[in-house]
Amino acid sequence: MQMTQSSSTNQPTTLHPILIRRCRATALLGEALIRYQISRTLSDRIHLLALASMANALGALTDQEAQVVNTTLAVPARRQEHPHE
Repeated sequence: MQMTQSSSTNQPTTLHPILIRRCRATALLGEALIRYQISRTLSDRIHLLALASMANALGALTDQEAQVVNTTLAVPARRQEHPHE
């Protein structure tokens, strides 16, 4: 388990491994959501789908978070321009 120092009591605080995984999953998923909202590229869409799928399989995705992902993915990816065509 990961230890942090509490500033008020100077006693170490133990973070539960599930909480640590959940925080990491939330951070990674949040980053992927923002990236896709900005770029809307197919590769960022696939990345977001993969992370959401893994977070869901690990039980780290709440119903509310799943709804945000679904709403974000409702916006289609941009069609990429090919300059050589």
